[in-house]
Amino acid sequence: MIPVNKNPEYFLAVAETRSISKAAAKLFVSQPYLSRHVIRLEKDLGVRLLNRDKMPLSLTPAGEIYARYLESSRQMLRKLEQDLEAVSGQNKQTLRLGFSNWRAGTLLPEVIPGFLSAYPDVSLELTEVPNNQLYRLIAEDKIDFAIMNVSADLPDYVTAETMMYEKILLAGNRRDPAAAALLEQKNAGLSPDLHLLEEARVIMLPPDTALASRVGDYLDKQHIILRNVVRTSNASTALSLTAQNLGFCFLNETGVHAAPNAADLLFFDPGSDDLIYPLCVVYKKKSFLTPMVRAGIDMMTDFYRTRYQKSFTIS
Repeated sequence: MIPVNKNPEYFLAVAETRSISKAAAKLFVSQPYLSRHVIRLEKDLGVRLLNRDKMPLSLTPAGEIYARYLESSRQMLRKLEQDLEAVSGQNKQTLRLGFSNWRAGTLLPEVIPGFLSAYPDVSLELTEVPNNQLYRLIAEDKIDFAIMNVSADLPDYVTAETMMYEKILLAGNRRDPAAAALLEQKNAGLSPDLHLLEEARVIMLPPDTALASRVGDYLDKQHIILRNVVRTSNASTALSLTAQNLGFCFLNETGVHAAPNAADLLFFDPGSDDLIYPLCVVYKKKSFLTPMVRAGIDMMTDFYRTRYQKSFTIS
């Protein structure tokens, strides 16, 4: 039988720092003591946990498995403590959600009332930051899950459950001549020729965002060069500027229903698979999901799949 590790933080510190001396300093224990502790672990488990041939230390395959097990066990213990405190009335359960800067405003008013009705004693903690920061918050256990679009280079420490595949649309103002030309093409049954954007003002998100990266790759493939680009870090700002006839913008289809001055806007689907990407629930791999967290995930997934189960219609 594998013995219970009563001090999991010891090996986790070694795994994090890749150094016995640095881990010992972090833990306020002596280096010889920590070294003996790891050697005793290896003897008890019957496997090598560390490659000591060169510095910095590295984990063996068994060490990687053991570190993941300890981290998962620590998370489960933390969740158990929180749930027991909630049941005993000592502490409210808290659902910690992460969103990109614009998505919370379009999703939460639709979903949160139903969730709080089902879980009236749950507190909500909402964080709105760019996608790349959401991954960091997941890694640091500061949010339970995030709702976000993901790309192929997903970090290996997260799990992503796909809720739907989301289109990226082009938005223009009805008063804009280029938008009117795109509408004529659409009414004639033609695909929109986005080369018209080359002489137009286009409001774009930063290049390192998932949406802007997809759009940039698509435009490059189509040999479309944007000559007048305005950058903003907020998708809602981009759409508001388009609503004021200050340029075109690209947006996710799930943001259309919350668009300001929608009657002044036209939405175009370029019809390319390059502009479709997964919208996912993302959380830390191997983490324990409490029933409350799982219910939150399921409720948001049901919302998106119900509303967008059919192809999006551009009007």
